[in-house]
Amino acid sequence: HTHSIQKKVLAIENFFTPNECTECLSLATPTTTLNQNLKINSATFSTLAQSKRTSTTWFCHYSQLPSLLAKTTKLLSVPLEQLEEPQVVRYKTGQQFSWHYDEIPASQLENGGQRVATLLVYLNTLDQGGATIFRDLKSPSGEQLAMQPKKGSALLFFPAFKDGTPDDRTLHKGEVAIDEKMIAQIWIHEGKYRPVVPEGNSHEEALGVLEEKYREMGYSS
Repeated sequence: HTHSIQKKVLAIENFFTPNECTECLSLATPTTTLNQNLKINSATFSTLAQSKRTSTTWFCHYSQLPSLLAKTTKLLSVPLEQLEEPQVVRYKTGQQFSWHYDEIPASQLENGGQRVATLLVYLNTLDQGGATIFRDLKSPSGEQLAMQPKKGSALLFFPAFKDGTPDDRTLHKGEVAIDEKMIAQIWIHEGKYRPVVPEGNSHEEALGVLEEKYREMGYSS
């Protein structure tokens, strides 16, 4: 079920099944080796100098997350080649991602152009804390637009217009987590994106599992 919580933001209930959430969580464990993905302890990540991120990110091979790839490409009607590396992110208690934009700096636009869509999937439910909050977008009640993590639900928004011009209204933050928060995330670019991490990652290696997932879900390829 999809509904708009603001023209630039869509909330999608039950985007992932419980089993799909579990599959993502299995990629973010202490036993996962660097041959499978790349684990990064994120201190900062933004074009905003004052933005602070305290979390751990696992950059995954495309072939490890066929459900995310299948549902993203079909939802947005985009080819696989426009998707950035899929990630699983963990915020421990007290960790956060302060105000930031998802747009990328001009110096990096040669690889796929601007990010035109952000898709977050919440892998667990939090009753308080850990919400995704937009500073300049308002809810019907006039408060800052926010989405509370609910297992399997997704948040879709558009950090840039179709022509690649950044949309400054999408400034947002990941609220301080009261309990551990887990998400899967993926960015969609204007054009063909060249994977950077982990070593050997490629769109091509995922084509077989993606086609299989399309058939399993009843999608046409």
